[in-house]
Parts: sequence; C-alpha cells; structure tokens
Amino acid sequence: MARSYPPKNHILRHLRLRHLVDGEGNVSASMPILPDLLDAGGWLRLGAIATLVDSVAGHHGVMQVEPDWVATLELGTVIRRRAEGTEVVAECQPLRIGRNNVVTETYISDDLGEVARSTCTYARLPARSDNPTVGTAKGRTVDYASEEEFSNRPMLNDYLQIEINPKRAVIELPHHSRIHNSFGSIQGGAVAVLVDAMATHLGSITTGLPMRCLSAEIHYLSQAKSGPFRVEGELLRADKDSVTSRVRIIDVGNNDRLLDIATATAKAID
Repeated sequence: MARSYPPKNHILRHLRLRHLVDGEGNVSASMPILPDLLDAGGWLRLGAIATLVDSVAGHHGVMQVEPDWVATLELGTVIRRRAEGTEVVAECQPLRIGRNNVVTETYISDDLGEVARSTCTYARLPARSDNPTVGTAKGRTVDYASEEEFSNRPMLNDYLQIEINPKRAVIELPHHSRIHNSFGSIQGGAVAVLVDAMATHLGSITTGLPMRCLSAEIHYLSQAKSGPFRVEGELLRADKDSVTSRVRIIDVGNNDRLLDIATATAKAID
C-alpha cells in the first residue's frame, strides 16, 4: 500500500517547505528564511538550501518518471550571496529525463535575484506497490509545514541531533525519523546538512576562524541500514581564509559502510 512522505516531525516539515505544481507540471518550492537556519554571519546555510533543492528536484523527478520512483545520486550546490527578505524560492528545470536517471538544475532566488544554484542527479527506480505518494496533480500546492512544531525552534544542527567533536574533524549522530528518506535511509538534504556542518567545523579547526560553507558536491553511494553514523573530515586544501575538505559519512552499525562522500569549501565569515 502506498504511504505518504514526508512523515510527521521530519526535516522537510521542520523547514516549512511549500511545493507548487503549476498547470503545466512545473515544480517550485519555497522556504522561509528562519533564524535557526542561518550561520553565524546571517547567511542561509548551504545545508538548508540543499534540503530545499533535494526536495523540489526529487518531487520533479518523481513526476517525470511515475509510476517509477527516484533516489538521489549526486547533489552539487553553490551559494552566491546572502539571502534577503522572508523566503527563498527554488525553481527546478529538467536537463535530462533518461531511462536510468533524471538530471535537474535548480535556481534558488529571493526578491533580489539568484542566491544559489544546484544540480541534481537521481537514479530511476522501478515502480513498487509501497512507493510513497507525493502531490503530482497540476495546479496544486503541497504544504509540508509541521503542525507540531517546537515552540522554540532549535538550531538546525541540534534539530538533527548532530554531535560535533570540538577538537577533531568528527561528527556523530543517531539514526532517527527526522532524517529518514522514503527508504528509511538518510534524506539527501540531511546529508547536505552534515557535509555543511563538517566543512565549517574543519575550516574553523584549521583557521581558528568562524566559517561558512559556500559549495558542496555530494555523491550518494549507499543506503543506510542501521546507524549510528560517523562523519569524518579530511583537509584537502587550506588558504588564509578558505578551506576545502573531503567529507565521508559512515554507517557505524553496518560494518563502517561508506554511505556518502563529498567535497566542500568553506570560507571565513567577514
């Protein structure tokens, strides 16, 4: 039997995402610019933007291949500038709809213009009777906002239960329903939050400065089975105010299986 996605108390609902499918089947989504989604310098975090992108691009992909389903293979995001105003909007455009994959480009904008841009590649998976349902009707708005939101919203790292080692490039977190994707693994945007957190953390360890993740290229290799998870950071390049890292996400409970690998760059906050 088909099931709904995302469930209650999920990262997509916590970010108050709203999807719009217009009369021609184009998909866009909005996300409010909330204080708990900002970095120390007031910029919308790359992890939050990438979660918005993965959600809208995945929705678009499902619409293109239904009754088949999709799973994230690659997600690359670059932030151009600070987001202004009250919300950002992500507009998804198809680059390729193939037999085996779907490739999209997403523009993230505020009232002043483009804030960030992202490309996504999804694997096309055969239809199954238990695939979740998403809003595919044209001319429809799908509101993911949570009805059971915290009265005092925690910062994004705290919401995902991320534990950062203050002296080492290591992050740990349990497997829980807030980060589940439609297969019960880690949702693609939640992976991006982990990469964002590690890039800024390793950047700060290296430079001694507060950092901002401005770009990340993530490759999704395997579905999580059990957890807990460990995120490891490796220094690739360091300049005066810029640090590029290799990030690995590992399923500790499944013989240290490698789940995701990413390259991310963080720069010092002015």
